[in-house]
Amino acid sequence: MKLLKNKTFRLLVWATVVSSFGDSLYALAITLSVYQLSGSLAGVAGMWLIRALIRIPCQFVSGVIVDRFNRKKVSIYVYLLSAALMLAFVFTNGKYMLFAYVLIFLLQGMSDVDNMAQMGLMSELIDKKDLTDANNLFSVAGTVIMLVGPGVGGVLYSVSGTQVLYAIDAVTFMAAAFFMWRLPYAYQKKEADKAEFTLFRFAKEGIAEVRKMPVVMIVMLTSVFFGILGRFYEIDKIYVADKILGIGAGGIVYFTYAMAIGSLLAPAVTKLLSKSKLDDVAKYALLSILLIGSFVLWGNTPVFVVSFAANVLIGLFNTGSSIFVNTIFQSRVDKSVFGRVMALRQIVVVLSAVAGIVTAPVLVEMVGVGYSMMGVGFLAVVFVVYLLAAARGKADAQQETLQNDSN
Repeated sequence: MKLLKNKTFRLLVWATVVSSFGDSLYALAITLSVYQLSGSLAGVAGMWLIRALIRIPCQFVSGVIVDRFNRKKVSIYVYLLSAALMLAFVFTNGKYMLFAYVLIFLLQGMSDVDNMAQMGLMSELIDKKDLTDANNLFSVAGTVIMLVGPGVGGVLYSVSGTQVLYAIDAVTFMAAAFFMWRLPYAYQKKEADKAEFTLFRFAKEGIAEVRKMPVVMIVMLTSVFFGILGRFYEIDKIYVADKILGIGAGGIVYFTYAMAIGSLLAPAVTKLLSKSKLDDVAKYALLSILLIGSFVLWGNTPVFVVSFAANVLIGLFNTGSSIFVNTIFQSRVDKSVFGRVMALRQIVVVLSAVAGIVTAPVLVEMVGVGYSMMGVGFLAVVFVVYLLAAARGKADAQQETLQNDSN
């Protein structure tokens, strides 16, 4: 592939792959550490609550940093600081509960900053026509890490405990900083904004930018429904495995591997779609409708084989639609405001996930898994169809303007 001959892209991939592998070890280690220190699942629940709560303000803060500072240096500093925190946890032998929570708080925030910075770097350094291929490669790498990381971490934990996982994670962060340091990136310093910065003003600017781009705004609104459907899936899957399919609560592992299979197939599908005459918005809309259908199928079948196939399709179409969403944002959003727009998008996703978490148990109790999936799925289809109509209307208006100008 031509992209792999691009040194800049290869360095971005290596930095992401190495740090993501370390993150997979950290996620396992911190969960085990918190459980050991607290002695209860409540402690683990508190860990996830902290991670969810910190993400909302961190999305805007990360947008500020990415739009105002050198994105390459931001990633390097995040990696080095993360490595230092990992080593500090190793040297304290992971014995302090408060430090564990502080570690979770800081690393989640810095992870959001790094993800935003790398998304911004891709929009600057990768040619627009290559963005879909680039996102495909990142998707494959992420799926492979999702499959390999927990297994490697489990073996290491059984042999040496959590401390070795933190130590390896520190090394991976330092390696990622090295790869990012070698990245050829010429930062152009922007003129400092003389107006005093406030979080609310920054949020308002992000909303104003999104309103200028109808397609981006509708994609963002559509993602609300996928955030809700995703939380429905995560919360309901134990109930589906145990009560509907009769394979026991542990059967959710089959769902995980089925989705991983679908995610690995996604780049092949997006590659085929990229050769079609459809634009990115139409491709995203098509994959979104197929994803909705897969969620509805999964929620309404009592047959294990069909459920397994539905999970493969969910992984396939969810990953595929995500690839085109990233491409749409990276190709259409102005680089100078990329951080604040992406921050707003992430906050929308987090808030929709919270809505899904709150409503999922209630809807299952009232109407069951199948009808709850169908209800939200119907609303999602309406928005996707509206997305297509809006995109077509905008394209027709632009064509008419060009014709009038030529006349």
